Amino acid sequence: MNAVIGLAAQAGETPESLLAKLQALEKEFGRGRKKTLNEPRPLDLDLIAFGKEKRASKELVLPHPRVHKRRFVLQPLSEIAPELVLPGQSGSVAELLAELAPDDICQI
Repeated sequence: MNAVIGLAAQAGETPESLLAKLQALEKEFGRGRKKTLNEPRPLDLDLIAFGKEKRASKELVLPHPRVHKRRFVLQPLSEIAPELVLPGQSGSVAELLAELAPDDICQI
């Protein structure tokens, strides 16, 4: 199942602190160290964007570098934030989704 949620950041929250919380939740739900690329996981929480913040570190890239190519992210995101313009993009989430080919289920 793929889903998207929007959160209001707490005062003092940073992308890195939120990522640490997401990773702790994954671990609590049984996610271990990755052994192979794109292996099935009990829970996979991705931080897609954090306001207008940009990051490009080993631990975190914001916005997610392939979000604009992933129907399985854009479709549910368009249901809650169709007019959102992600950092580095010129079109809204709804426009990015419309640009994907109809048979483009997802790109990893």
